[in-house]
Amino acid sequence: MKKLIFCVLLFIMLLPPAAAYAEDWDMSAPTELTEEVREVFEKATAELVGVNYTPVAVLGKNESTYCILCKATVVYPGAEPYNALVYVNESGVQNVYELWIDKHAVKEEAAEESTQEPDSDIQYVLYLGTNDKDTNKPVFTEAEAREKAKEILIRHFGGYTMQEASGGWIDDGTVYQEFTLVIYLSDTTEDAVHAAADELIETFRQSSVLIQANPTRTDFYGAA
Repeated sequence: MKKLIFCVLLFIMLLPPAAAYAEDWDMSAPTELTEEVREVFEKATAELVGVNYTPVAVLGKNESTYCILCKATVVYPGAEPYNALVYVNESGVQNVYELWIDKHAVKEEAAEESTQEPDSDIQYVLYLGTNDKDTNKPVFTEAEAREKAKEILIRHFGGYTMQEASGGWIDDGTVYQEFTLVIYLSDTTEDAVHAAADELIETFRQSSVLIQANPTRTDFYGAA
Protein backbone atom coordinates (compact mmCIF):
# COMPACT_ATOMS: atom_id res chain seq x y z
CA MET A 1 0.00 0.00 0.00
CA LYS A 2 2.83 2.44 0.78
CA LYS A 3 4.27 1.85 -2.69
CA LEU A 4 0.87 2.47 -4.26
CA ILE A 5 0.41 5.76 -2.35
CA PHE A 6 3.92 6.91 -3.35
CA CYS A 7 3.21 6.21 -7.04
CA VAL A 8 -0.10 8.05 -6.88
CA LEU A 9 1.48 11.07 -5.16
CA LEU A 10 3.89 11.34 -8.08
CA PHE A 11 1.08 10.90 -10.57
CA ILE A 12 -1.21 13.44 -8.97
CA MET A 13 1.28 16.22 -9.65
CA LEU A 14 0.84 15.56 -13.38
CA LEU A 15 -2.92 16.06 -13.33
CA PRO A 16 -4.01 19.50 -14.59
CA PRO A 17 -6.06 20.54 -11.51
CA ALA A 18 -3.31 19.51 -9.12
CA ALA A 19 -0.50 20.95 -11.22
CA ALA A 20 -2.26 24.29 -11.53
CA TYR A 21 -2.59 24.65 -7.79
CA ALA A 22 0.33 22.54 -6.58
CA GLU A 23 1.48 25.28 -4.23
CA ASP A 24 -1.92 25.26 -2.52
CA TRP A 25 -2.02 21.54 -1.79
CA ASP A 26 -0.73 20.22 1.51
CA MET A 27 0.84 16.84 0.67
CA SER A 28 2.40 16.43 4.09
CA ALA A 29 -0.88 15.80 5.91
CA PRO A 30 -1.37 12.33 7.47
CA THR A 31 -2.78 9.79 5.03
CA GLU A 32 -5.05 8.20 7.65
CA LEU A 33 -8.78 8.61 7.15
CA THR A 34 -10.04 10.53 10.18
CA GLU A 35 -13.67 10.52 11.21
CA GLU A 36 -13.99 14.09 9.93
CA VAL A 37 -12.67 13.14 6.49
CA ARG A 38 -14.92 10.09 6.34
CA GLU A 39 -17.97 12.21 7.11
CA VAL A 40 -17.10 14.68 4.36
CA PHE A 41 -16.45 11.84 1.89
CA GLU A 42 -19.66 9.93 2.70
CA LYS A 43 -21.77 13.05 2.44
CA ALA A 44 -20.17 14.07 -0.85
CA THR A 45 -20.51 10.65 -2.50
CA ALA A 46 -23.92 9.70 -1.08
CA GLU A 47 -25.78 10.37 -4.32
CA LEU A 48 -23.23 8.87 -6.73
CA VAL A 49 -24.59 5.91 -8.70
CA GLY A 50 -23.00 3.35 -11.00
CA VAL A 51 -19.65 3.14 -9.19
CA ASN A 52 -18.86 2.35 -5.56
CA TYR A 53 -15.92 4.31 -4.12
CA THR A 54 -14.17 3.02 -1.01
CA PRO A 55 -11.72 5.53 0.53
CA VAL A 56 -8.20 4.21 1.12
CA ALA A 57 -6.01 7.18 2.04
CA VAL A 58 -5.90 10.98 2.08
CA LEU A 59 -3.27 12.22 -0.38
CA GLY A 60 -3.59 15.96 0.21
CA LYS A 61 -5.74 18.91 1.24
CA ASN A 62 -6.41 22.25 -0.43
CA GLU A 63 -8.30 24.49 2.00
CA SER A 64 -11.50 22.48 2.52
CA THR A 65 -11.02 20.07 -0.40
CA TYR A 66 -9.53 16.62 0.13
CA CYS A 67 -7.83 14.47 -2.50
CA ILE A 68 -8.65 10.88 -1.55
CA LEU A 69 -7.29 7.70 -3.07
CA CYS A 70 -10.19 5.27 -3.51
CA LYS A 71 -10.83 1.74 -4.58
CA ALA A 72 -13.52 2.00 -7.25
CA THR A 73 -15.81 -0.76 -8.52
CA VAL A 74 -18.39 -0.42 -11.26
CA VAL A 75 -21.73 -1.79 -10.09
CA TYR A 76 -22.16 -4.92 -12.19
CA PRO A 77 -21.40 -8.62 -11.56
CA GLY A 78 -17.75 -9.57 -12.02
CA ALA A 79 -16.44 -6.02 -12.27
CA GLU A 80 -12.77 -5.66 -11.31
CA PRO A 81 -11.79 -2.90 -8.89
CA TYR A 82 -9.48 -0.09 -9.94
CA ASN A 83 -7.95 2.98 -8.27
CA ALA A 84 -9.28 6.50 -8.54
CA LEU A 85 -8.62 9.96 -7.10
CA VAL A 86 -11.77 11.55 -5.72
CA TYR A 87 -11.75 15.27 -4.80
CA VAL A 88 -14.40 16.09 -2.20
CA ASN A 89 -15.45 18.91 0.13
CA GLU A 90 -18.56 19.94 2.01
CA SER A 91 -20.20 20.95 -1.30
CA GLY A 92 -19.83 17.48 -2.82
CA VAL A 93 -17.61 15.71 -5.32
CA GLN A 94 -15.40 18.16 -7.21
CA ASN A 95 -13.63 15.76 -9.55
CA VAL A 96 -12.82 12.09 -10.13
CA TYR A 97 -9.76 10.71 -11.96
CA GLU A 98 -9.28 7.06 -12.86
CA LEU A 99 -5.63 6.02 -12.57
CA TRP A 100 -3.89 4.09 -15.35
CA ILE A 101 -1.34 2.75 -12.83
CA ASP A 102 -4.00 1.04 -10.77
CA LYS A 103 -4.00 -2.44 -12.33
CA HIS A 104 -0.23 -2.79 -12.17
CA ALA A 105 -0.10 -1.53 -8.58
CA VAL A 106 -2.96 -3.74 -7.40
CA LYS A 107 -1.39 -6.85 -8.94
CA GLU A 108 2.03 -6.05 -7.46
CA GLU A 109 0.52 -5.36 -4.05
CA ALA A 110 -1.45 -8.61 -4.12
CA ALA A 111 1.71 -10.53 -5.01
CA GLU A 112 3.62 -8.94 -2.14
CA GLU A 113 0.84 -9.65 0.36
CA SER A 114 0.54 -13.29 -0.62
CA THR A 115 2.02 -15.26 2.26
CA GLN A 116 1.80 -18.81 0.97
CA GLU A 117 2.14 -19.73 -2.67
CA PRO A 118 1.53 -23.36 -3.63
CA ASP A 119 4.63 -25.25 -4.79
CA SER A 120 4.45 -25.89 -8.53
CA ASP A 121 5.87 -29.17 -9.76
CA ILE A 122 6.04 -31.48 -12.75
CA GLN A 123 4.80 -35.03 -12.28
CA TYR A 124 6.44 -37.48 -14.67
CA VAL A 125 4.47 -40.59 -15.60
CA LEU A 126 6.37 -43.42 -17.31
CA TYR A 127 4.70 -46.32 -19.10
CA LEU A 128 7.19 -49.20 -19.14
CA GLY A 129 6.43 -52.21 -21.28
CA THR A 130 7.98 -55.57 -20.39
CA ASN A 131 7.87 -57.45 -23.70
CA ASP A 132 11.06 -57.75 -25.75
CA LYS A 133 11.02 -55.22 -28.63
CA ASP A 134 12.09 -57.89 -31.13
CA THR A 135 10.24 -61.03 -30.02
CA ASN A 136 7.20 -59.44 -28.29
CA LYS A 137 7.69 -62.00 -25.52
CA PRO A 138 8.07 -61.10 -21.82
CA VAL A 139 11.66 -60.37 -20.82
CA PHE A 140 10.94 -61.23 -17.16
CA THR A 141 8.13 -62.74 -15.16
CA GLU A 142 5.80 -60.14 -13.67
CA ALA A 143 7.38 -60.55 -10.23
CA GLU A 144 10.88 -60.21 -11.70
CA ALA A 145 9.84 -57.14 -13.71
CA ARG A 146 8.54 -55.43 -10.58
CA GLU A 147 11.75 -56.12 -8.67
CA LYS A 148 14.00 -54.97 -11.54
CA ALA A 149 12.05 -51.72 -11.90
CA LYS A 150 12.07 -51.10 -8.14
CA GLU A 151 15.84 -51.53 -7.94
CA ILE A 152 16.44 -49.04 -10.77
CA LEU A 153 13.97 -46.46 -9.41
CA ILE A 154 15.32 -46.61 -5.87
CA ARG A 155 18.84 -46.12 -7.13
CA HIS A 156 17.92 -43.13 -9.30
CA PHE A 157 15.30 -41.37 -7.16
CA GLY A 158 15.33 -42.85 -3.69
CA GLY A 159 11.63 -43.67 -3.98
CA TYR A 160 8.80 -44.28 -6.42
CA THR A 161 5.09 -44.89 -6.91
CA MET A 162 4.22 -47.72 -9.30
CA GLN A 163 1.06 -49.33 -10.58
CA GLU A 164 0.51 -52.40 -12.73
CA ALA A 165 -1.41 -52.26 -16.00
CA SER A 166 -2.07 -54.36 -19.08
CA GLY A 167 -1.64 -53.15 -22.66
CA GLY A 168 -2.48 -54.69 -25.98
CA TRP A 169 -2.07 -54.07 -29.71
CA ILE A 170 -2.35 -55.77 -33.11
CA ASP A 171 0.74 -56.40 -35.25
CA ASP A 172 0.31 -58.11 -38.65
CA GLY A 173 -3.04 -59.48 -37.56
CA THR A 174 -1.68 -60.90 -34.30
CA VAL A 175 -2.98 -59.57 -30.96
CA TYR A 176 -0.25 -59.08 -28.37
CA GLN A 177 -0.71 -58.51 -24.65
CA GLU A 178 1.89 -56.87 -22.45
CA PHE A 179 2.37 -56.51 -18.71
CA THR A 180 3.05 -52.80 -18.17
CA LEU A 181 4.39 -50.82 -15.21
CA VAL A 182 3.11 -47.27 -14.72
CA ILE A 183 5.62 -45.21 -12.73
CA TYR A 184 4.89 -41.83 -11.07
CA LEU A 185 7.75 -39.48 -10.21
CA SER A 186 7.64 -36.05 -8.56
CA ASP A 187 10.19 -33.59 -7.20
CA THR A 188 12.77 -34.49 -9.85
CA THR A 189 14.11 -33.20 -13.16
CA GLU A 190 13.69 -34.14 -16.79
CA ASP A 191 17.36 -35.08 -17.07
CA ALA A 192 17.08 -37.45 -14.08
CA VAL A 193 13.97 -39.05 -15.57
CA HIS A 194 15.71 -39.54 -18.92
CA ALA A 195 18.73 -41.11 -17.21
CA ALA A 196 16.48 -43.64 -15.47
CA ALA A 197 14.51 -44.24 -18.68
CA ASP A 198 17.72 -45.06 -20.55
CA GLU A 199 18.49 -47.81 -18.03
CA LEU A 200 14.91 -49.11 -18.06
CA ILE A 201 14.94 -49.30 -21.87
CA GLU A 202 18.17 -51.29 -21.86
CA THR A 203 17.17 -53.60 -18.99
CA PHE A 204 13.70 -54.37 -20.35
CA ARG A 205 14.82 -54.45 -24.00
CA GLN A 206 12.41 -51.70 -25.08
CA SER A 207 12.57 -49.43 -28.12
CA SER A 208 11.20 -46.54 -26.03
CA VAL A 209 9.38 -45.55 -22.85
CA LEU A 210 6.33 -43.30 -22.97
CA ILE A 211 6.86 -40.30 -20.66
CA GLN A 212 4.20 -37.76 -19.75
CA ALA A 213 5.17 -34.48 -18.00
CA ASN A 214 2.13 -33.04 -16.22
CA PRO A 215 2.19 -29.65 -14.43
CA THR A 216 0.82 -30.06 -10.93
CA ARG A 217 0.95 -28.67 -7.38
CA THR A 218 2.76 -30.55 -4.63
CA ASP A 219 1.65 -30.22 -1.03
CA PHE A 220 2.95 -32.55 1.67
CA TYR A 221 0.01 -32.13 4.03
CA GLY A 222 0.13 -33.33 7.60
CA ALA A 223 -1.64 -32.69 10.86
CA ALA A 224 -0.07 -30.02 13.05
